[in-house]
Amino acid sequence: MRNYRNIYQTARELKGLTQEAAAERLDISVDSLGAYEQDRRRPPDSTVLRMAQLYDFPYLCYQHIASGELGGVLPEVTPTSLEQATMRLVRLIGKFAKSGRLDQLLEINEDGRITAEERPLHDAIMAELRDITSTYLELDCATQKESAQGGGNRD
Repeated sequence: MRNYRNIYQTARELKGLTQEAAAERLDISVDSLGAYEQDRRRPPDSTVLRMAQLYDFPYLCYQHIASGELGGVLPEVTPTSLEQATMRLVRLIGKFAKSGRLDQLLEINEDGRITAEERPLHDAIMAELRDITSTYLELDCATQKESAQGGGNRD
């Protein structure tokens, strides 16, 4: 039995759709969907957009781009739990704010240029912002998975 599930198959299964039902609603053949889900072919962006809409899983678009040629320019996103992503994001934002990074970023960039003396601090601030951005995306992904799996309101 195969344990591996690619991003397209995982998103479809989270929605609870069979390949046949999804292919019909996506207006593609079951063979095409199977080829995408078995990594034999890469789906066109327009098909992935329809998949994301049908599966109520917009993060699929990010995963699709990240798995292609443009993936190297995107922040790395590691699948994690809702709780872990939330705690990490709150911690990183708190640390960023407490360390005065916002004021430092404004001071460095307010004149529209970054001097050689400012560059090391600016680069450090940007690295922290990249970590915050990645963690936000991890939280967004965990939130979407929770919703797709029937999470939602806990009244």
